[in-house]
Amino acid sequence: MAWTTAEVARMSGTTARTLRHYDAVGLLVPAGTGAGGVRLYEREHLLRLQRILLLRALGVPLAVVGQVLAGQRDEAAALRAHADQLAAEGARLARLAATARRTADHLEGDTDMTEQQFFEGLARDRDQYEQDLVVQHGEGVRAAFAQARERTAGWSREDFERAGREHRELAERLGAVMRRGAAPGDEEVQALVAEHHAGVAAHWTPDRSAYRGLADTYVEDDRFRAFHDDVEAGLAAWLREAMGVWADAHLT
Repeated sequence: MAWTTAEVARMSGTTARTLRHYDAVGLLVPAGTGAGGVRLYEREHLLRLQRILLLRALGVPLAVVGQVLAGQRDEAAALRAHADQLAAEGARLARLAATARRTADHLEGDTDMTEQQFFEGLARDRDQYEQDLVVQHGEGVRAAFAQARERTAGWSREDFERAGREHRELAERLGAVMRRGAAPGDEEVQALVAEHHAGVAAHWTPDRSAYRGLADTYVEDDRFRAFHDDVEAGLAAWLREAMGVWADAHLT
């Protein structure tokens, strides 16, 4: 017995777009196609999809899910590693919550706060994120962070908010182009990537290697990947390829 993409999406509670993405990345390749090119899934594919969705529900990154299913990574070890990440994230959120509570008390006149305390949780979060990237990509990351701090030293809150809005809007435009079936190397896509590079350069100026490293981070880092894939499933990986094409053509 075989089921179509629509039927599998309905019974599993996922979407046809997600199933197509799983197929594209080799995570869940259908058994074949039926009339009209409809993808068909058999029972073994449903069982595999169940494991994929379970691991994803637990927050395991998609790349790690693939390694687990391929037998390249121990499932229990992957879950323990993710549990450690969740614990670290919990500690980070607790610090931010404490800062928010102290600030609320300060605004109500109950306590005093130093200027340094205003940014205590945020600064530690930024510093930890910088350290995480250093571990993944090497000491060169520190120079990028230093450059970004220097270039944005005079920015107001409105400046940061505007940059955030522009980044989100560009991601949505990229997602719309990807949704229409554009390839990463298409002229329209590359024009958008040029805008992306200009936005990055407002903070720090990456060379080819650094820009490719940033593209890898969009896929490998949970926060970056979630940001992009929330716009369009698979956008992070698609954008990584597009950034690679642009870097090879325009950067040294």
